[in-house]
Amino acid sequence: MLEKGQKYHMEPKNEQSKRDIAKALISLMREEDYAKITNKDITDRAKLSHITYYRNFKSKDEIIQYYLHDITDSFIERTKVNYDMLPFHDYLVILFTHLYEQRELGELLLSAGFIHYVKDEFDRIFSAKAKSHNELYSRYFVAGGLYNLYYVWLKNGCKESPEELADLFMDFRVGNA
Repeated sequence: MLEKGQKYHMEPKNEQSKRDIAKALISLMREEDYAKITNKDITDRAKLSHITYYRNFKSKDEIIQYYLHDITDSFIERTKVNYDMLPFHDYLVILFTHLYEQRELGELLLSAGFIHYVKDEFDRIFSAKAKSHNELYSRYFVAGGLYNLYYVWLKNGCKESPEELADLFMDFRVGNA
């Protein structure tokens, strides 16, 4: 029962449909080559109409971008992690722990040739709060370095722990590499 003044939060049907479509595509990617997955396969798996698909997305690529955006924003909201507020090493451990937990998705994107969409998420998050031209360049530099470290880590099977990866990045950042 809601207390006085509380509002019941119900996710808009459109947003739930988008999530269902995205989850259906990711589920299908576990079973089949990305190129062979049709829009009909996605809507059948999501139990939604073709109209719902086309109302929300223009392509499978757009679905992947939406899914990554949603995962990223949910992670930030859930953890309240803030690049600007934590010691950077602590932030990196949290970030790489999240990426490790999402490694199956990373592997799917890597094998389908869409891992670069993860870089877009790094760029989006790191550049969002830049307050100056120089800071924007700096943040893109950090985002690119983190993405490339993640990419190599993923390609090599995520053998290092998130803490080891954070240590490695910090060593690079202070010029020891």
